[in-house]
This record gives sequence, C-alpha cells and structure tokens, in this order.
Amino acid sequence: MQRVDRIAAARAAAIDALAGAASGDSLCTMARERLPAAKYHEGAVAALGDALRASRRGDPLPDSEAWGAQWSRLTEHDAAWRAYVLGGREALSQV
Repeated sequence: MQRVDRIAAARAAAIDALAGAASGDSLCTMARERLPAAKYHEGAVAALGDALRASRRGDPLPDSEAWGAQWSRLTEHDAAWRAYVLGGREALSQV
C-alpha cells in the first residue's frame, strides 16, 4: 500500500472515530464530558489531512512532535485543545 493510500485510510478511520464520538452532534454543542474524546479524533483528522496534502505534493510529512505547536498556549489551560493536539500528534506518529 502506498503512503498516500495509508494516510487516506487512517484519515477515513479517524473520521469514523470522530463521528462515533460525536454521535451525530455538532462539536460546538457537545456536552463537556464528550468533548475531549471528540476533539482528540478531530485533531487526528486535521493532522492526517495535513499529512495527506503533503504526501500528494511529494513533501515531507508534518513532524508528529511539532504538529499543533501554534496552539501550545491554548493547551496549557484547555482540555479540549490538549486532546486535539494529542490526537493529531498520535495519528501522525502512526503513519
């Protein structure tokens, strides 16, 4: 399986996981207890989307340890942002 196909398959799985965590609800209206789980999967979808675009261009994949660094200040005090960045980083580390 080629790299683009692996990343696309991982992203599709992350979208399915996000849909399962959200149970059809909008992330904007989701109750607090379910939000970090959904944000984790949303971060995975976003990071894998970045990886898929990079792979299709022939560019290097985003660095899993650096992905989401622009939100580091938000992660200090917000569990949803921590989950989002962690989800993205873990997804990238697996591709």
